[in-house]
Amino acid sequence: MAKWVLKRNKAYTEKIAEVFSISQVTANVLANRGLGTKETIEKFLYCPMEDMYDGYLMKDMKKGIDIIENAIKNNKKIVVYGDYDVDGVTSTVILYKTIRHLNGNVSYYLPHRQKEGYGMNIDAIHHLKEENTDVILCCDNGIAAYEEIKEAVFLGMEVVILDHHEAPFETEENGVKHDVLPPASAVIDNKRSDCNYPFKKLCAGGMSYKFSKLLFEKMNREFVFDDEFLSFAAIATICDIVDLMDENRIIAKNGLYKAADCKNKGLKALMAEAGIEGPLREYHAGFIIGPCINATGRLEEAKEAVELFIEEDGKKAMDTAAYLARLNNERKAMTTKAVEEAVENVEKNGLNKDSVLVIYCPDVHESIAGIVAGRVKEIYYKPVILLTKGDKMAKGSARSIESYNIFEELSKCKDLFYKFGGHPMAAGLSLEEKNIDVLRQRLNENSPLTEDDLTEVTRIEQILDFNQITMECAYELERLSPFGKENPSPVFASVGVKCIKVTLMGKNRDMMKMLFKDKNGDYMEGVSFKGYDMFCTEIEKRFTKNEVKRILSGDNIEVEMDILYNISVNRFNGMENIQLTIKDMRF
Repeated sequence: MAKWVLKRNKAYTEKIAEVFSISQVTANVLANRGLGTKETIEKFLYCPMEDMYDGYLMKDMKKGIDIIENAIKNNKKIVVYGDYDVDGVTSTVILYKTIRHLNGNVSYYLPHRQKEGYGMNIDAIHHLKEENTDVILCCDNGIAAYEEIKEAVFLGMEVVILDHHEAPFETEENGVKHDVLPPASAVIDNKRSDCNYPFKKLCAGGMSYKFSKLLFEKMNREFVFDDEFLSFAAIATICDIVDLMDENRIIAKNGLYKAADCKNKGLKALMAEAGIEGPLREYHAGFIIGPCINATGRLEEAKEAVELFIEEDGKKAMDTAAYLARLNNERKAMTTKAVEEAVENVEKNGLNKDSVLVIYCPDVHESIAGIVAGRVKEIYYKPVILLTKGDKMAKGSARSIESYNIFEELSKCKDLFYKFGGHPMAAGLSLEEKNIDVLRQRLNENSPLTEDDLTEVTRIEQILDFNQITMECAYELERLSPFGKENPSPVFASVGVKCIKVTLMGKNRDMMKMLFKDKNGDYMEGVSFKGYDMFCTEIEKRFTKNEVKRILSGDNIEVEMDILYNISVNRFNGMENIQLTIKDMRF
């Protein structure tokens, strides 16, 4: 059971509500995000593009721009070396189209997920040299590729890194950490300890957008791709699950809005294939567009997605978009089966007692390891490392919880790995099968996690009576989107309400439309997508079998409970109404 915690703030919310002509409910949400001044609230609400930081504040940005400009002017062969996930694909598209438009001699290279794995590899470096490559521009990778970049430099190639992953580090005897950077001509990574860029949470898509804009400016050319590239950067920002505050919020808010009118034929085709009309929302980006892009890298080759977004023929773009959608449907079916297998593995082998789950499922397709790890993490609320059988060794992905920095903890075991890299919340790794049990033992013996750490916490913005939930309030809360990491969709509570009717919906009739009445006699409808089993368990404790059957058939009931929910605007057939999406119940 998740722990419910009510957020507190010391802001004068009545004044915020008055100054911005908003409800106190919305003012309280803003205050709970640490926004208490007129300046910070305006920046959050309006997201002006002029509030973005100067890209040249990034260490080595000027060096990188100068190298690529020189390569374009001297017709040197440039290869954009990307990655096979959404962030890597969109970054590759942005940089490739930029250099091509500026008349550069450019191609791109994306590693094959199964054959090569994440990031650079020596064979690819040699292949690029044979292709007469002069400059490699890494995007969404490179910071951890010391040996590969050393080889590229030895072979006479210049390397520019544009990455956002954590820099590998060494720890001295006195405990001081220092970065171990690869020997590239320019290492642009705002997580470098010596980089003074004001915001450290950009993804590669956001960095590539800034790099592209600066390169156009340096070469005195109009930035004709501004809206298009901002849309791709927004999709990458949502899908890479970086903090949706500060500069990332500006990118996501403006980029998603502009995507509806984006001129990119591939993106338009993919949105049409998915039936997305009007503004692109974070749900569309994270759960429809993103998975279709990822499916190519997981089941085929990520270059299919890049080709879609650089395609200028509308008919070909539609065909490719349909192909991506089919691949994603195939991926969904594989994921469902793999999650079941992983959970069975945990229960059968007694791993559920571990605080860090290291699961070896050799038959699971390695391309979906990250998705499966994330789903298993949600089930157990524990850090999860899901490993599968690769061609030469085990490969896998890690997904973590708030209180466990999985990058740092895995760094302590790096002697076991062939390859490793990532963030505090996610990582990728490969290791010999004989080291899997050793890894599991080390991580659990040295785990800093407590029982409190392993209890999921749901943070509540405010406890509301139904009369505080107005249509105007629902519209205001929409303006706080896009929601995601560090700006979650606001969760509210109502206590002591009575559920008086339940209507079952959906293909499997396991979704519920619920009618509630609060202590003041006000009514509100809610929808629960995941609470059916819990609800049934609780009413079976309180009613006879015949009564339960009648309740689930739509008869009136009276069950008192506390509920957690999101407030949204439901739009259907030209009508709009308030909808509560029930997140949790307490009986």
